[in-house]
Amino acid sequence: MQEKITEIFLRKKNGGGIPVALIFPNEYAAAISNLGFNAAFAAFEEYGFSCERFFYSNGEVRSLSGKRLRDFKVWAFSISFEMDVLNIFDIFAHEKVEILAEKRKGNPFVIFGGAMTFFNPNAFWHVADLILHGEIEGMGNVLENLRDTLKAQWSEILEKMVKFSDVSVPVIGKKAVNLAKLRNLSMSLGSSVFLSEEGVFGKTYLIEIERGCIHRCSFCVASKIYNIVRFMPLEEVKKRISEAIDYTDKVGLVASSVSDYPYLMDLLVWLKDKVKFLSVSSLRLDAISVELVKILESMGDREITFAPEAGTQKMRDLLNKEIDEEDIKRAIQNVKMAGLRRVKMYFIYGLPDEDQSDLNGIIDVVKMVKDEGIIPYVSLNPLIPKPFTNFENFQMRSSKDLKERERYLQSNLGRIGVKSKFESVRLSRIQWVLATANEEISYELARRNERLKFIQDIEREWQAEPVWKYIDISWKNAEFGELKILKEG
Repeated sequence: MQEKITEIFLRKKNGGGIPVALIFPNEYAAAISNLGFNAAFAAFEEYGFSCERFFYSNGEVRSLSGKRLRDFKVWAFSISFEMDVLNIFDIFAHEKVEILAEKRKGNPFVIFGGAMTFFNPNAFWHVADLILHGEIEGMGNVLENLRDTLKAQWSEILEKMVKFSDVSVPVIGKKAVNLAKLRNLSMSLGSSVFLSEEGVFGKTYLIEIERGCIHRCSFCVASKIYNIVRFMPLEEVKKRISEAIDYTDKVGLVASSVSDYPYLMDLLVWLKDKVKFLSVSSLRLDAISVELVKILESMGDREITFAPEAGTQKMRDLLNKEIDEEDIKRAIQNVKMAGLRRVKMYFIYGLPDEDQSDLNGIIDVVKMVKDEGIIPYVSLNPLIPKPFTNFENFQMRSSKDLKERERYLQSNLGRIGVKSKFESVRLSRIQWVLATANEEISYELARRNERLKFIQDIEREWQAEPVWKYIDISWKNAEFGELKILKEG
Protein backbone atom coordinates (compact mmCIF):
# COMPACT_ATOMS: atom_id res chain seq x y z
CA MET A 1 0.00 0.00 0.00
CA GLN A 2 1.30 3.47 -0.85
CA GLU A 3 2.12 5.79 2.03
CA LYS A 4 0.00 8.68 0.73
CA ILE A 5 -3.45 7.95 -0.65
CA THR A 6 -5.99 10.59 -1.63
CA GLU A 7 -9.60 9.66 -0.92
CA ILE A 8 -13.01 11.19 -1.42
CA PHE A 9 -15.65 10.36 1.19
CA LEU A 10 -19.20 10.17 -0.15
CA ARG A 11 -20.82 10.32 3.30
CA LYS A 12 -20.16 12.28 6.46
CA LYS A 13 -17.90 10.50 8.94
CA ASN A 14 -19.01 10.07 12.54
CA GLY A 15 -16.36 11.80 14.64
CA GLY A 16 -17.81 11.27 18.09
CA GLY A 17 -18.78 7.61 18.18
CA ILE A 18 -17.22 4.64 19.93
CA PRO A 19 -13.82 4.02 18.30
CA VAL A 20 -13.61 0.77 16.36
CA ALA A 21 -10.82 -0.58 14.17
CA LEU A 22 -12.49 -1.86 11.00
CA ILE A 23 -10.03 -4.30 9.47
CA PHE A 24 -9.84 -5.64 5.93
CA PRO A 25 -7.20 -8.39 6.07
CA ASN A 26 -5.73 -7.61 2.67
CA GLU A 27 -4.53 -4.75 0.47
CA TYR A 28 -6.08 -1.29 0.51
CA ALA A 29 -6.83 -1.53 -3.24
CA ALA A 30 -9.01 -4.59 -2.64
CA ALA A 31 -10.68 -3.10 0.44
CA ILE A 32 -11.88 0.07 -1.21
CA SER A 33 -13.41 -1.99 -4.03
CA ASN A 34 -15.12 -4.45 -1.68
CA LEU A 35 -18.74 -3.41 -1.19
CA GLY A 36 -19.03 -5.58 1.91
CA PHE A 37 -16.27 -3.57 3.57
CA ASN A 38 -17.87 -0.32 2.42
CA ALA A 39 -21.20 -1.47 3.85
CA ALA A 40 -19.63 -2.45 7.17
CA PHE A 41 -18.06 0.99 7.48
CA ALA A 42 -21.37 2.71 6.72
CA ALA A 43 -23.32 0.52 9.16
CA PHE A 44 -20.94 0.98 12.09
CA GLU A 45 -20.86 4.72 11.52
CA GLU A 46 -24.65 4.87 11.28
CA TYR A 47 -25.09 3.13 14.63
CA GLY A 48 -22.79 5.30 16.69
CA PHE A 49 -19.30 3.97 16.08
CA SER A 50 -16.35 5.90 14.69
CA CYS A 51 -14.34 3.72 12.33
CA GLU A 52 -10.64 3.79 11.64
CA ARG A 53 -9.87 1.50 8.71
CA PHE A 54 -6.91 -0.87 8.77
CA PHE A 55 -5.41 -2.98 6.00
CA TYR A 56 -2.81 -5.70 5.70
CA SER A 57 -0.07 -5.23 3.13
CA ASN A 58 3.30 -6.94 2.72
CA GLY A 59 3.27 -8.24 6.28
CA GLU A 60 2.36 -4.84 7.74
CA VAL A 61 -0.83 -3.60 9.40
CA ARG A 62 -1.56 -0.03 8.33
CA SER A 63 -4.12 2.72 8.53
CA LEU A 64 -4.30 5.83 6.35
CA SER A 65 -3.93 8.10 9.37
CA GLY A 66 -0.98 6.26 10.87
CA LYS A 67 -2.91 5.21 13.99
CA ARG A 68 -1.90 1.96 15.67
CA LEU A 69 -4.23 -1.03 15.70
CA ARG A 70 -3.18 -2.06 19.20
CA ASP A 71 -4.56 1.23 20.58
CA PHE A 72 -8.13 0.22 19.69
CA LYS A 73 -10.25 -1.73 22.16
CA VAL A 74 -12.67 -3.02 19.48
CA TRP A 75 -11.48 -4.84 16.35
CA ALA A 76 -14.04 -5.63 13.63
CA PHE A 77 -12.89 -7.87 10.78
CA SER A 78 -14.66 -7.91 7.43
CA ILE A 79 -13.78 -11.31 5.95
CA SER A 80 -14.82 -12.19 2.40
CA PHE A 81 -12.18 -14.61 1.13
CA GLU A 82 -10.86 -17.86 2.55
CA MET A 83 -7.19 -17.07 1.98
CA ASP A 84 -7.53 -13.89 4.06
CA VAL A 85 -8.08 -16.08 7.12
CA LEU A 86 -4.33 -16.69 7.25
CA ASN A 87 -3.75 -12.93 7.16
CA ILE A 88 -5.99 -12.55 10.21
CA PHE A 89 -3.75 -14.82 12.26
CA ASP A 90 -0.71 -12.94 10.97
CA ILE A 91 -2.24 -9.63 12.10
CA PHE A 92 -2.58 -10.88 15.68
CA ALA A 93 0.99 -12.17 15.62
CA HIS A 94 2.26 -8.89 14.16
CA GLU A 95 0.48 -6.88 16.87
CA LYS A 96 1.65 -9.31 19.59
CA VAL A 97 -1.95 -9.76 20.75
CA GLU A 98 -3.37 -13.01 22.12
CA ILE A 99 -5.21 -14.85 19.33
CA LEU A 100 -7.54 -17.10 21.32
CA ALA A 101 -10.63 -15.26 22.53
CA GLU A 102 -10.91 -17.37 25.68
CA LYS A 103 -7.46 -16.19 26.79
CA ARG A 104 -7.71 -12.65 25.42
CA LYS A 105 -10.91 -11.96 27.43
CA GLY A 106 -12.01 -8.98 25.37
CA ASN A 107 -8.68 -7.19 25.26
CA PRO A 108 -9.28 -6.29 22.48
CA PHE A 109 -12.88 -7.24 21.78
CA VAL A 110 -12.96 -8.93 18.36
CA ILE A 111 -15.93 -9.09 15.98
CA PHE A 112 -16.21 -10.91 12.66
CA GLY A 113 -18.62 -10.26 9.80
CA GLY A 114 -18.61 -10.64 6.04
CA ALA A 115 -19.28 -13.24 3.37
CA MET A 116 -17.48 -16.11 5.10
CA THR A 117 -19.81 -15.89 8.10
CA PHE A 118 -22.67 -16.89 5.81
CA PHE A 119 -21.41 -20.40 5.15
CA ASN A 120 -18.52 -21.42 7.43
CA PRO A 121 -16.88 -19.35 10.19
CA ASN A 122 -15.06 -22.33 11.70
CA ALA A 123 -11.61 -21.30 10.45
CA PHE A 124 -11.67 -18.26 12.78
CA TRP A 125 -14.09 -19.62 15.40
CA HIS A 126 -11.67 -19.56 18.33
CA VAL A 127 -10.47 -16.04 17.51
CA ALA A 128 -13.84 -14.30 17.69
CA ASP A 129 -15.67 -12.81 20.65
CA LEU A 130 -18.70 -12.33 18.38
CA ILE A 131 -19.53 -13.44 14.84
CA LEU A 132 -22.28 -11.51 13.04
CA HIS A 133 -23.94 -13.68 10.39
CA GLY A 134 -25.68 -12.26 7.35
CA GLU A 135 -26.37 -8.91 5.77
CA ILE A 136 -25.16 -5.95 7.80
CA GLU A 137 -28.26 -3.89 6.98
CA GLY A 138 -30.34 -6.43 8.90
CA MET A 139 -28.24 -6.06 12.07
CA GLY A 140 -29.40 -2.70 13.37
CA ASN A 141 -30.57 -4.12 16.71
CA VAL A 142 -27.33 -6.06 17.10
CA LEU A 143 -25.17 -2.98 16.50
CA GLU A 144 -27.30 -0.80 18.78
CA ASN A 145 -27.07 -3.31 21.63
CA LEU A 146 -23.36 -3.78 21.07
CA ARG A 147 -22.79 -0.03 21.16
CA ASP A 148 -24.68 0.31 24.43
CA THR A 149 -23.03 -2.74 26.02
CA LEU A 150 -19.35 -2.36 25.17
CA LYS A 151 -18.49 -0.54 28.40
CA ALA A 152 -19.60 -3.56 30.42
CA GLN A 153 -17.37 -6.42 31.51
CA TRP A 154 -16.34 -8.89 28.82
CA SER A 155 -18.45 -11.77 30.17
CA GLU A 156 -21.47 -9.48 30.51
CA ILE A 157 -21.19 -8.36 26.88
CA LEU A 158 -21.13 -11.95 25.70
CA GLU A 159 -24.15 -12.90 27.80
CA LYS A 160 -26.17 -9.96 26.47
CA MET A 161 -25.41 -10.84 22.82
CA VAL A 162 -26.62 -14.44 23.22
CA LYS A 163 -30.24 -13.40 22.57
CA PHE A 164 -29.63 -12.58 18.90
CA SER A 165 -30.30 -15.52 16.59
CA ASP A 166 -27.90 -14.22 13.93
CA VAL A 167 -24.95 -13.84 16.32
CA SER A 168 -22.51 -16.55 17.41
CA VAL A 169 -20.69 -16.28 20.74
CA PRO A 170 -17.95 -18.92 20.38
CA VAL A 171 -16.44 -18.70 23.88
CA ILE A 172 -19.66 -19.87 25.50
CA GLY A 173 -20.56 -22.23 22.66
CA LYS A 174 -23.54 -20.26 21.36
CA LYS A 175 -24.04 -20.72 17.62
CA ALA A 176 -26.22 -18.60 15.34
CA VAL A 177 -29.25 -20.30 13.84
CA ASN A 178 -30.03 -17.95 10.96
CA LEU A 179 -28.77 -15.08 8.84
CA ALA A 180 -29.65 -11.39 9.10
CA LYS A 181 -31.48 -10.26 5.98
CA LEU A 182 -32.55 -7.15 4.09
CA ARG A 183 -35.71 -7.24 2.03
CA ASN A 184 -35.81 -3.79 0.44
CA LEU A 185 -32.64 -3.11 -1.55
CA SER A 186 -33.35 0.61 -1.57
CA MET A 187 -32.04 0.40 2.03
CA SER A 188 -28.85 -1.32 0.89
CA LEU A 189 -25.45 -0.05 2.01
CA GLY A 190 -23.87 -1.79 -0.98
CA SER A 191 -22.31 1.17 -2.75
CA SER A 192 -19.00 2.98 -2.54
CA VAL A 193 -18.43 5.08 0.57
CA PHE A 194 -14.98 6.24 -0.52
CA LEU A 195 -13.27 6.78 -3.87
CA SER A 196 -9.59 6.62 -4.71
CA GLU A 197 -7.42 6.14 -7.75
CA GLU A 198 -5.67 3.41 -5.74
CA GLY A 199 -8.69 1.09 -5.85
CA VAL A 200 -8.63 -2.09 -7.94
CA PHE A 201 -10.94 -0.37 -10.44
CA GLY A 202 -9.46 3.09 -10.03
CA LYS A 203 -11.73 5.92 -8.92
CA THR A 204 -14.88 4.03 -9.87
CA TYR A 205 -18.16 4.42 -8.02
CA LEU A 206 -19.48 0.89 -7.43
CA ILE A 207 -23.14 0.21 -6.78
CA GLU A 208 -24.88 -3.09 -6.11
CA ILE A 209 -28.01 -3.12 -8.27
CA GLU A 210 -28.94 -6.74 -7.52
CA ARG A 211 -28.47 -8.98 -4.51
CA GLY A 212 -29.09 -12.68 -4.86
CA CYS A 213 -29.35 -14.68 -8.05
CA ILE A 214 -32.20 -15.91 -10.22
CA HIS A 215 -30.06 -18.79 -11.40
CA ARG A 216 -29.07 -21.84 -9.40
CA CYS A 217 -25.60 -22.79 -10.56
CA SER A 218 -24.70 -25.89 -8.59
CA PHE A 219 -21.16 -24.75 -7.66
CA CYS A 220 -22.03 -21.27 -6.43
CA VAL A 221 -22.38 -20.44 -2.73
CA ALA A 222 -24.05 -17.10 -3.49
CA SER A 223 -26.95 -18.73 -5.34
CA LYS A 224 -27.63 -20.88 -2.27
CA ILE A 225 -27.25 -18.39 0.58
CA TYR A 226 -28.78 -15.44 -1.33
CA ASN A 227 -31.76 -17.47 -2.48
CA ILE A 228 -34.09 -14.50 -2.54
CA VAL A 229 -33.32 -12.09 -5.38
CA ARG A 230 -33.72 -8.37 -4.80
CA PHE A 231 -33.17 -5.47 -7.18
CA MET A 232 -32.45 -1.89 -6.23
CA PRO A 233 -35.24 0.36 -7.58
CA LEU A 234 -34.18 2.24 -10.69
CA GLU A 235 -34.82 5.66 -9.16
CA GLU A 236 -32.65 4.78 -6.16
CA VAL A 237 -29.82 3.71 -8.47
CA LYS A 238 -30.13 6.97 -10.40
CA LYS A 239 -30.20 9.01 -7.20
CA ARG A 240 -27.01 7.43 -5.83
CA ILE A 241 -25.13 7.68 -9.12
CA SER A 242 -26.23 11.31 -9.55
CA GLU A 243 -24.66 12.14 -6.21
CA ALA A 244 -21.46 10.24 -7.02
CA ILE A 245 -20.77 11.67 -10.48
CA ASP A 246 -19.97 15.03 -8.92
CA TYR A 247 -16.73 13.30 -7.87
CA THR A 248 -16.02 10.74 -10.59
CA ASP A 249 -16.97 9.94 -14.17
CA LYS A 250 -16.54 6.19 -13.70
CA VAL A 251 -19.32 3.87 -12.56
CA GLY A 252 -19.39 0.11 -11.99
CA LEU A 253 -22.60 -1.91 -11.77
CA VAL A 254 -22.33 -4.88 -9.41
CA ALA A 255 -24.62 -7.92 -9.39
CA SER A 256 -24.51 -11.69 -9.57
CA SER A 257 -25.66 -11.14 -13.14
CA VAL A 258 -26.05 -7.52 -14.27
CA SER A 259 -28.06 -8.64 -17.31
CA ASP A 260 -30.83 -9.91 -14.97
CA TYR A 261 -31.52 -6.39 -13.71
CA PRO A 262 -35.03 -5.73 -15.09
CA TYR A 263 -34.39 -2.01 -15.74
CA LEU A 264 -30.91 -2.42 -17.24
CA MET A 265 -31.53 -0.89 -20.67
CA ASP A 266 -33.35 2.09 -19.14
CA LEU A 267 -30.43 2.59 -16.77
CA LEU A 268 -27.83 2.35 -19.54
CA VAL A 269 -29.67 4.89 -21.71
CA TRP A 270 -29.85 7.27 -18.72
CA LEU A 271 -26.14 6.77 -17.98
CA LYS A 272 -24.95 7.23 -21.54
CA ASP A 273 -24.38 11.00 -21.40
CA LYS A 274 -23.52 11.13 -17.72
CA VAL A 275 -20.41 8.96 -17.36
CA LYS A 276 -17.28 8.46 -19.44
CA PHE A 277 -16.67 4.92 -18.32
CA LEU A 278 -19.04 2.17 -17.27
CA SER A 279 -18.13 -1.36 -16.23
CA VAL A 280 -20.34 -4.30 -15.33
CA SER A 281 -19.37 -7.16 -13.03
CA SER A 282 -20.83 -10.00 -15.10
CA LEU A 283 -23.31 -10.81 -17.85
CA ARG A 284 -25.30 -13.95 -18.47
CA LEU A 285 -24.05 -15.46 -21.68
CA ASP A 286 -27.59 -16.00 -23.00
CA ALA A 287 -28.46 -12.34 -22.36
CA ILE A 288 -25.72 -10.80 -24.52
CA SER A 289 -27.35 -8.84 -27.35
CA VAL A 290 -25.87 -6.62 -30.05
CA GLU A 291 -27.62 -3.60 -28.57
CA LEU A 292 -26.31 -4.29 -25.07
CA VAL A 293 -22.73 -4.78 -26.22
CA LYS A 294 -22.81 -1.61 -28.34
CA ILE A 295 -24.06 0.49 -25.44
CA LEU A 296 -21.41 -0.90 -23.09
CA GLU A 297 -18.68 -0.41 -25.69
CA SER A 298 -19.75 3.21 -26.23
CA MET A 299 -19.15 3.83 -22.52
CA GLY A 300 -15.68 2.36 -22.48
CA ASP A 301 -16.33 -1.30 -21.63
CA ARG A 302 -14.47 -2.86 -24.53
CA GLU A 303 -14.08 -6.36 -23.13
CA ILE A 304 -17.15 -8.48 -22.49
CA THR A 305 -16.84 -11.06 -19.71
CA PHE A 306 -18.93 -14.19 -19.63
CA ALA A 307 -18.70 -17.68 -18.19
CA PRO A 308 -19.52 -20.80 -20.22
CA GLU A 309 -17.96 -22.63 -17.21
CA ALA A 310 -17.71 -25.90 -19.17
CA GLY A 311 -17.05 -27.13 -22.67
CA THR A 312 -19.61 -29.91 -23.00
CA GLN A 313 -23.32 -30.07 -22.37
CA LYS A 314 -22.81 -32.92 -19.90
CA MET A 315 -20.69 -30.65 -17.67
CA ARG A 316 -22.86 -27.58 -18.20
CA ASP A 317 -25.87 -29.60 -17.06
CA LEU A 318 -23.93 -30.83 -14.03
CA LEU A 319 -23.20 -27.18 -13.18
CA ASN A 320 -26.85 -26.27 -13.85
CA LYS A 321 -25.77 -23.46 -16.18
CA GLU A 322 -28.97 -23.61 -18.28
CA ILE A 323 -27.14 -22.74 -21.48
CA ASP A 324 -26.19 -24.77 -24.54
CA GLU A 325 -23.78 -24.54 -27.46
CA GLU A 326 -26.22 -22.44 -29.49
CA ASP A 327 -26.34 -19.86 -26.69
CA ILE A 328 -22.54 -19.63 -26.76
CA LYS A 329 -22.45 -19.27 -30.56
CA ARG A 330 -25.20 -16.65 -30.50
CA ALA A 331 -23.37 -14.62 -27.83
CA ILE A 332 -20.15 -14.64 -29.85
CA GLN A 333 -21.99 -13.63 -33.02
CA ASN A 334 -23.62 -10.74 -31.17
CA VAL A 335 -20.27 -9.60 -29.78
CA LYS A 336 -18.83 -9.75 -33.31
CA MET A 337 -21.77 -7.89 -34.86
CA ALA A 338 -21.40 -5.20 -32.23
CA GLY A 339 -17.81 -4.65 -33.35
CA LEU A 340 -16.04 -5.89 -30.24
CA ARG A 341 -12.93 -8.00 -30.71
CA ARG A 342 -12.12 -9.28 -27.22
CA VAL A 343 -13.90 -11.47 -24.69
CA LYS A 344 -12.89 -12.81 -21.30
CA MET A 345 -14.06 -16.35 -20.65
CA TYR A 346 -14.24 -18.32 -17.39
CA PHE A 347 -14.16 -22.10 -17.12
CA ILE A 348 -14.15 -24.63 -14.28
CA TYR A 349 -12.32 -27.93 -14.54
CA GLY A 350 -11.79 -30.86 -12.19
CA LEU A 351 -15.53 -31.64 -11.94
CA PRO A 352 -17.00 -35.00 -10.89
CA ASP A 353 -17.03 -37.51 -13.78
CA GLU A 354 -15.01 -35.13 -15.97
CA ASP A 355 -13.08 -36.98 -18.69
CA GLN A 356 -10.78 -35.96 -21.53
CA SER A 357 -13.69 -35.25 -23.86
CA ASP A 358 -14.89 -32.61 -21.41
CA LEU A 359 -11.44 -31.00 -21.34
CA ASN A 360 -11.41 -31.10 -25.14
CA GLY A 361 -14.80 -29.40 -25.08
CA ILE A 362 -13.27 -26.37 -23.33
CA ILE A 363 -10.60 -26.18 -26.02
CA ASP A 364 -13.24 -26.51 -28.76
CA VAL A 365 -15.33 -23.65 -27.34
CA VAL A 366 -12.29 -21.38 -27.14
CA LYS A 367 -11.22 -22.34 -30.67
CA MET A 368 -14.70 -21.54 -31.97
CA VAL A 369 -14.42 -18.06 -30.48
CA LYS A 370 -10.97 -17.52 -31.98
CA ASP A 371 -12.13 -18.75 -35.40
CA GLU A 372 -14.77 -16.01 -35.35
CA GLY A 373 -12.00 -13.40 -35.18
CA ILE A 374 -12.55 -12.69 -31.49
CA ILE A 375 -9.55 -12.67 -29.14
CA PRO A 376 -10.36 -14.87 -26.13
CA TYR A 377 -8.74 -14.28 -22.75
CA VAL A 378 -9.28 -17.51 -20.87
CA SER A 379 -9.30 -17.97 -17.09
CA LEU A 380 -9.59 -21.49 -15.68
CA ASN A 381 -10.18 -22.48 -12.07
CA PRO A 382 -10.37 -25.92 -10.46
CA LEU A 383 -13.67 -26.78 -8.81
CA ILE A 384 -13.49 -25.88 -5.11
CA PRO A 385 -16.37 -27.68 -3.36
CA LYS A 386 -18.07 -25.26 -0.96
CA PRO A 387 -20.58 -25.80 1.88
CA PHE A 388 -24.27 -25.59 0.92
CA THR A 389 -23.56 -26.19 -2.78
CA ASN A 390 -24.37 -29.36 -4.71
CA PHE A 391 -20.71 -30.34 -4.41
CA GLU A 392 -20.29 -29.96 -0.66
CA ASN A 393 -19.75 -33.71 -0.23
CA PHE A 394 -17.39 -34.00 -3.19
CA GLN A 395 -13.76 -34.45 -2.25
CA MET A 396 -11.73 -31.97 -4.27
CA ARG A 397 -9.45 -33.64 -6.80
CA SER A 398 -5.84 -34.15 -5.75
CA SER A 399 -3.10 -31.72 -6.67
CA LYS A 400 -1.53 -34.30 -8.97
CA ASP A 401 -4.81 -34.89 -10.80
CA LEU A 402 -5.58 -31.18 -11.18
CA LYS A 403 -2.09 -30.31 -12.36
CA GLU A 404 -2.29 -32.98 -15.05
CA ARG A 405 -5.56 -31.47 -16.27
CA GLU A 406 -4.05 -27.99 -16.10
CA ARG A 407 -1.05 -29.02 -18.20
CA TYR A 408 -3.29 -30.66 -20.80
CA LEU A 409 -5.52 -27.60 -21.11
CA GLN A 410 -2.66 -25.12 -21.11
CA SER A 411 -0.72 -27.05 -23.74
CA ASN A 412 -3.68 -27.47 -26.10
CA LEU A 413 -4.87 -23.90 -25.70
CA GLY A 414 -1.32 -22.79 -26.47
CA ARG A 415 -1.38 -24.84 -29.67
CA ILE A 416 -4.30 -22.78 -30.97
CA GLY A 417 -2.56 -19.55 -30.01
CA VAL A 418 -4.58 -18.72 -26.89
CA LYS A 419 -3.04 -17.60 -23.62
CA SER A 420 -4.64 -19.00 -20.50
CA LYS A 421 -4.54 -18.08 -16.84
CA PHE A 422 -4.95 -20.78 -14.18
CA GLU A 423 -5.69 -20.30 -10.52
CA SER A 424 -3.00 -21.93 -8.42
CA VAL A 425 -3.88 -25.56 -7.67
CA ARG A 426 -2.01 -25.41 -4.36
CA LEU A 427 -3.81 -22.28 -3.20
CA SER A 428 -7.14 -23.61 -4.45
CA ARG A 429 -6.83 -26.71 -2.31
CA ILE A 430 -5.84 -24.59 0.70
CA GLN A 431 -8.92 -22.46 0.03
CA TRP A 432 -10.99 -25.67 0.06
CA VAL A 433 -9.63 -26.63 3.47
CA LEU A 434 -10.48 -23.20 4.91
CA ALA A 435 -13.91 -23.16 3.27
CA THR A 436 -14.81 -26.53 4.78
CA ALA A 437 -12.84 -26.22 8.04
CA ASN A 438 -13.94 -27.56 11.38
CA GLU A 439 -13.41 -25.71 14.67
CA GLU A 440 -10.19 -27.60 15.37
CA ILE A 441 -8.56 -25.88 12.39
CA SER A 442 -9.02 -22.49 14.08
CA TYR A 443 -7.52 -23.74 17.31
CA GLU A 444 -4.51 -25.30 15.58
CA LEU A 445 -3.88 -22.18 13.50
CA ALA A 446 -3.89 -20.11 16.70
CA ARG A 447 -1.25 -22.22 18.44
CA ARG A 448 1.18 -22.62 15.53
CA ASN A 449 3.75 -20.27 14.07
CA GLU A 450 4.05 -21.84 10.61
CA ARG A 451 0.36 -21.68 9.75
CA LEU A 452 0.63 -22.00 5.99
CA LYS A 453 2.80 -25.10 6.39
CA PHE A 454 0.20 -26.59 8.76
CA ILE A 455 -2.58 -26.03 6.21
CA GLN A 456 -0.40 -27.44 3.43
CA ASP A 457 0.31 -30.54 5.52
CA ILE A 458 -3.32 -31.34 6.26
CA GLU A 459 -4.46 -30.35 2.75
CA ARG A 460 -2.94 -33.52 1.34
CA GLU A 461 -5.25 -35.72 3.39
CA TRP A 462 -8.15 -33.41 4.13
CA GLN A 463 -11.61 -35.00 4.12
CA ALA A 464 -14.18 -32.24 3.97
CA GLU A 465 -17.46 -32.49 5.84
CA PRO A 466 -20.14 -29.78 5.66
CA VAL A 467 -19.99 -28.87 9.34
CA TRP A 468 -21.81 -25.53 9.47
CA LYS A 469 -25.23 -27.03 8.84
CA TYR A 470 -27.15 -25.75 11.85
CA ILE A 471 -27.52 -22.29 10.36
CA ASP A 472 -30.82 -21.78 8.52
CA ILE A 473 -30.10 -20.39 5.08
CA SER A 474 -33.73 -20.55 4.00
CA TRP A 475 -35.15 -17.08 3.41
CA LYS A 476 -38.75 -18.24 2.97
CA ASN A 477 -40.04 -16.98 6.28
CA ALA A 478 -42.47 -14.39 7.58
CA GLU A 479 -40.02 -11.59 6.90
CA PHE A 480 -40.08 -12.30 3.17
CA GLY A 481 -43.31 -14.19 2.72
CA GLU A 482 -43.68 -15.42 -0.84
CA LEU A 483 -41.47 -12.77 -2.39
CA LYS A 484 -40.84 -13.80 -5.98
CA ILE A 485 -38.76 -12.00 -8.57
CA LEU A 486 -39.11 -13.20 -12.13
CA LYS A 487 -36.53 -12.80 -14.84
CA GLU A 488 -37.62 -10.07 -17.26
CA GLY A 489 -39.20 -11.52 -20.37
